[in-house]
Amino acid sequence: MRKTIILFYVIFFIFFPLRFLSVGAEELYDVNNDYKTFVEIIMSSGKLLKNFTDEELEAELAKTYEGVHFYDVVIEEVNKNVKASYISNTLFSVENKSATDVKYDVSIQVETNNTVSFSTSGSISASGGFNLNKVKAEAAAKASVEYSEKTTKSIKEKKEMNLVVEANSRAIIYLTGELTISNGVISIYGFFYRICSGGYEVVTLNSQYARLEKDTIWRE
Repeated sequence: MRKTIILFYVIFFIFFPLRFLSVGAEELYDVNNDYKTFVEIIMSSGKLLKNFTDEELEAELAKTYEGVHFYDVVIEEVNKNVKASYISNTLFSVENKSATDVKYDVSIQVETNNTVSFSTSGSISASGGFNLNKVKAEAAAKASVEYSEKTTKSIKEKKEMNLVVEANSRAIIYLTGELTISNGVISIYGFFYRICSGGYEVVTLNSQYARLEKDTIWRE
């Protein structure tokens, strides 16, 4: 009987981690991480994961080490569904230094769905052997965000704009909109062992639109 139990544990440790940690290459990368490239993100409270200090992360992670966990994803939230605005990339920029107005036909692309983006740090993102879909689903559920592979895919719509740039003026078109941000830390356990841990961030792009700004070119 004792040999049977020992054999069971040997098989468990050999095969369980391999199944638990197995993942296809396409699952190791977020489908959409565009928010990381935004020029500016202004949160109504809290801060982005990238701005957490090492001390802050360690303090939050310590809370996920408490208790006994067999097979679990333990999440400690820091910010939940915080509203934020952003400025993305510049789509069009032009100066008209002539004495007459100039017309432009500008083609732009904007998001047409609520795109969900995920980001992780620490050994979660460093370990190429953990099923990130499990982490994403757990983090999304904690933030009350509906998650599926479909919601992580970016859907863009092309729009045409007729732009008139008046004489002696400049114009710029850039993307802006609203976000909802949730972040915190996660520890993943398998058979009472902490496999990996680190920070996570769930960002939902709620709206996106092009903004036009014009100003006069001042001459000395």
